[in-house]
Amino acid sequence: MSATLNNLLNFALARDLIDLSEIQIWKVDRFLQPPVMSSDARVLPWVEQQGLGQYQPPRLPYPLVTQTPALIWGEAATVDWSALSALLAGRYPLQHPLTLIALPAETVQSLTLADLATVNLSATTSFALLMPALALPDDRHNIDRLRWVISRLLGPDGCPWDVRQTHQSLRGALLEEVYEVLEALDTGTMAQLCEELGDVLMHVIMHSEMARQAGHFSLEDVARRAADKLVFRHPHVFGAADVTDVGQVIQNWEELKARELAAKGQSRASVLDGVPAALPALAAAQTLASKAIQAGFTWTTIEYAWAKVDEELAELRAAPDSAAQMAELGDLLFAITTLAHWLQLDAEAALREANARYKRRLQLVEQMAARSGRSLRDCSLTELITWWAEAKAVSNG
Repeated sequence: MSATLNNLLNFALARDLIDLSEIQIWKVDRFLQPPVMSSDARVLPWVEQQGLGQYQPPRLPYPLVTQTPALIWGEAATVDWSALSALLAGRYPLQHPLTLIALPAETVQSLTLADLATVNLSATTSFALLMPALALPDDRHNIDRLRWVISRLLGPDGCPWDVRQTHQSLRGALLEEVYEVLEALDTGTMAQLCEELGDVLMHVIMHSEMARQAGHFSLEDVARRAADKLVFRHPHVFGAADVTDVGQVIQNWEELKARELAAKGQSRASVLDGVPAALPALAAAQTLASKAIQAGFTWTTIEYAWAKVDEELAELRAAPDSAAQMAELGDLLFAITTLAHWLQLDAEAALREANARYKRRLQLVEQMAARSGRSLRDCSLTELITWWAEAKAVSNG
């Protein structure tokens, strides 16, 4: 043990400031040491690939166990107090109490994490920063806090409504939360996306806690399987495999998925197997078309895809009755999703955006009609068309 650390511990023990049986000890320069970053990466990290800034690696795992008291020590001359404050603020609240010991001055100062960035000690001072444990209910930056909340809701003396739910009864709510995430992606802010992702995560943990109580699996099992799957399907990142382009990544992904199924004693008789039945019809059509194209069932040029849309539209026009119209309309919609694949567009996203544009424009038309004291039904077609053109111009296309 270092002489400096020994002196700091003896000082703290003499004043009953610490209990060595349960404290975690970190030297400050090691605590602040950033993760090693590759300087010759062939693939840029996401934030740089998107042109949104410079990559900052996460601290994984976080150095401290927040439910255990901690002591961080070192020489004041080597400390970046702002960096230390920022790293601790990633998990501890700004009002978390701290005790700062300084030697040889033998001073003991009480402060909060919010004060830490402004600490000013002599360069010749040795210090120890004592951090009391953070109770799990107060550990707001820890995912275990969410697990604790849900465990309470589903545990003894929990919520009478929650304990009566089942995996099936929560199915609709989970689907609704996923759609709210999609809405946030399309029209919301990052704050809204953060909130909606939290709602989906809540459902993941709730289903996992139900399964744990019933003896089926736990959240740890869910996380393990997801991580194992990602590692297995990315041998070009976690193994020795080499890829030259995105197309090869996708091809390897499908081959590795097939190997996973084989290891389970399963196989897919058709290239179209594995498309969830609960997918929205347009998303399912897009997935089916994509799988067929990847398997080689496709046109040789995009002109054939355009011609197929024209053909299906003509057949819809010529359909003799409602049953035939229904069939031809379906064929036309499917042909359009195939065209979307050739255009490298997401048909589901395109329709969501079209829905949003339609809603925005029609609401503007409603406002224009209301200003004249009328509803849409009271307006002429000429007025509606004129207002629609105005709304289209105002809403940028």
